[in-house]
Amino acid sequence: MDTIFEQNRGALLVRLQGLQQAEAQMDELSRSPAPDEAVLFAQIDRVAQAHAELEKATTHMLLQIRGEMDPEQIKRLEKLR
Repeated sequence: MDTIFEQNRGALLVRLQGLQQAEAQMDELSRSPAPDEAVLFAQIDRVAQAHAELEKATTHMLLQIRGEMDPEQIKRLEKLR
């Protein structure tokens, strides 16, 4: 599992940084004295896309980890949910 995490770590960090940058840009746009609605809405779309990319990368990693688990480990995981 550690190996899978390490293999995915870089991609997760890149996507997290992309989300943080998109959010920072949106915050800056929204603090403008006269925000342009179209520009702000386009940035909201970029934030949503960055969030979706991070979620997909996280899910990909979790599915890889689950693929390495035996049936008993999966049962224990399901009980924790």
